[in-house]
Amino acid sequence: MRLDSNSNNFITPEELADIFKISKSSVYRLIDKRQIPFFKIGGKLRFSQSDIDKYLENVRIEPITKII
Repeated sequence: MRLDSNSNNFITPEELADIFKISKSSVYRLIDKRQIPFFKIGGKLRFSQSDIDKYLENVRIEPITKII
């Protein structure tokens, strides 16, 4: 499997916390509960931008619409 260097951007837990506007401890809680996909590369945690996009789609809550 070859990866195109432009096809997968990896971000750090600190960057993810900044993107989500949550604390780093909240990011690590998501990791500990295995609620968010991650990689461990050279002992460091990394997140794939495409995995994060999929995660956000899965946790999205649709608005309630009234039936008239």
